[in-house]
Amino acid sequence: MSRPLILIPMFNEASTIGDIVTRARRYGPVLVVDDGSSDGSGDAAARAGADVIRLDRWSGKGAALRTGMAEALTRSAGSVITLDGDGQHDPDDIPRLLETAAAFPEALIVGGRLGGLPLRGEGVIPGARLNAMRVAGFFINWLTGFWLRDTQSGFRVYPAKLIAAVKPRWGGFTFETEILVRAAADGWPLREVPVTFLPSKGRPSRFRPVRDGIAVATYLVGQVLRRWGKAETWRSWWRDPRDRRLRMGAVASALSPMLLLLTILQLPFRRLGLDLITPMIRRLYSQERLAALQSPLPRPGRAELGKGAEFREVATGASPHPTGLPPGAEFDVLVVGGGPAGATAATFLARGGLSVALVEREPFPRFHIGESLLPANLPVLDRLGVLDQIVAHGFLVKYGATFHDQESDRECTFYFRKGKPWPPYSFEVQRTDFDQILLEHAARQPRVTRFQPATLTRVRLDADGVTAEIARAGGPGEIRTRFLVDASGRDAFLASRSGRRRPIPGLGKVAIFAHFKGARRWTGREEGNIRIYIFEDGWFWWIPFAGDVTSVGCVLHARTARGREGSLPELFDRMIERCHRVREGLHGSERITPVHTAANFSYTVEPAIGDRFLCVGDAAAFVDPIFSTGVFVAMQSAEVAAAAILEAFRLNRFEAARFARFERTVRKGLEPYVRFIRLYYDPSFLEVFLNPQDVAGVLDAVVSVLAGGTFLSMPLRTRLSLGLFFTVVRTTRWMRRRRGRPVESRLEW
Repeated sequence: MSRPLILIPMFNEASTIGDIVTRARRYGPVLVVDDGSSDGSGDAAARAGADVIRLDRWSGKGAALRTGMAEALTRSAGSVITLDGDGQHDPDDIPRLLETAAAFPEALIVGGRLGGLPLRGEGVIPGARLNAMRVAGFFINWLTGFWLRDTQSGFRVYPAKLIAAVKPRWGGFTFETEILVRAAADGWPLREVPVTFLPSKGRPSRFRPVRDGIAVATYLVGQVLRRWGKAETWRSWWRDPRDRRLRMGAVASALSPMLLLLTILQLPFRRLGLDLITPMIRRLYSQERLAALQSPLPRPGRAELGKGAEFREVATGASPHPTGLPPGAEFDVLVVGGGPAGATAATFLARGGLSVALVEREPFPRFHIGESLLPANLPVLDRLGVLDQIVAHGFLVKYGATFHDQESDRECTFYFRKGKPWPPYSFEVQRTDFDQILLEHAARQPRVTRFQPATLTRVRLDADGVTAEIARAGGPGEIRTRFLVDASGRDAFLASRSGRRRPIPGLGKVAIFAHFKGARRWTGREEGNIRIYIFEDGWFWWIPFAGDVTSVGCVLHARTARGREGSLPELFDRMIERCHRVREGLHGSERITPVHTAANFSYTVEPAIGDRFLCVGDAAAFVDPIFSTGVFVAMQSAEVAAAAILEAFRLNRFEAARFARFERTVRKGLEPYVRFIRLYYDPSFLEVFLNPQDVAGVLDAVVSVLAGGTFLSMPLRTRLSLGLFFTVVRTTRWMRRRRGRPVESRLEW
């Protein structure tokens, strides 16, 4: 492959251009296009060793880039690297871009500056400019189908073939926007590589908000209108659930004029330090939410699974890992625990370019509960790249959940709905098989080294990283990593040694459970439904598996367990006798596993984050299993954690404050479920819950909660509908009290 040409468009950059050229020349020949500078910038570039093309007068960045690219083609350059002459791009990041370009030779590579960029503080991009970049980025990603955080970066690698094929018509700063959109439309892939952002101090940006901003906006408005003018866009805009991205684009398009008006109206408030626009932009123009809607999911039983657009991050600090454990073996990240959270974190971290040591204490397969997946879990499995194996394994498909209250004899089945970002189904999984699939998938990642069975005997965290001592069959060993992820489940490895587990008041329940063969089975769509049977002393779960095995468990109020007579297995048998539906369903069945128990179900861990560590899944928090959130929250929090860790490695910053946003996201995501769980033990709630009315979106909102769809984000409509639902519950409680009916919650029992 021909050596790349480094192209630098420049206008009056005499103070910075010499140093940039000197450093850039280490990676290839440098061509500077002097766009009519009057401060001697061209001479400074020439003295530093660059070839200089001088334009007679200022023509704009687009003209300078067009001139330089034409020259690159005449020189038969294999690719062109562009960076700005004002010093905001670090030439030492060029090898990172070239590494990705070598892996994707036909891709347009963008050096992204926005990964983890703080929103305020000295030297960062001004808030108004950053908001404009976010809005522009949203529409560019919507138009192209790729996820680029920083669509406005001028630090790029263009393949020569792309330059020859794509001829932008616009000039100025719109040139770089147009080339992204047109390249994607012509089938050229786009990739982003995180780069260092070096803010220029004491010199205003060459980007003029009025003239250049209006030009970029005009181009994007034209492209968006063009897209909406296509018949196929309208045909699928509401009909196809997988095209929610079109609806998201429609809302963003419709609100853009209002956004412009609000931006003008808020100018007086900005002087008072009030920012009314940024929260709106982050929500309505979220590139992350848009990217999450790109990949369609397969239906059960499909032989070939559809693959959507692939969005991968390239992280710095990655290093090859050893296959054994020599003294002082070094990795980027240590993941403690090989369950769903640990396997998910390890996979995403390895795909991001980090080497991972995955330590699991127990040999697999091993028994575990948490066997009913939520529909919102399937997009995570798809992004993980393991959904095809889950579908092929033949787990029983789950289309809904059935609840029955013995006292009132009310029963209601909630079926998952179509038209959501998740499919209208999920799976009932035996964790012996499910966890094994996830762990083996993680272990197959090129940068993951698995230690199993192996026990961590000691962990020391210091300012530079983590030292861990491991005991295993081959003898003890020591590894050194830069970060630690605690995914050890309810064992809570870190909390049991240096933190604490804080119980959630009122949710200190006890669970007793086992597997049975020959229990009652339903037919049709109801076969795979999880069933919840509520009775005076607690509630039972009833989870059928493919074949003839059923998981049955009883969650008891603490006072029932404390006042028991005999052993917990004997208590389990007595509870089965008291719950009529379970007793009838298990008639003639055989228990095929020992009776297992688990106490103090609901808790949070403190601290869940710290310098060079964080906790995910059950090692961070767990809530009552009534709504089957365990596996989904574990895997989703692990994915969010992996993104935060990759960002920390890109910035080489691992202080606890950097992971505060991750902690807030998980805690806030659990709030709707904790609220539902607290109300679940209230008879007023059950009266409303088991008599759902499809009014004002209430039923849809409740089913969204049951599907796991409110963990990381909750649409405004869902939030309002749930507010109405809770208002009806409060009104029902008041009416029950007036009529002399019981209103006491069993939460504290």
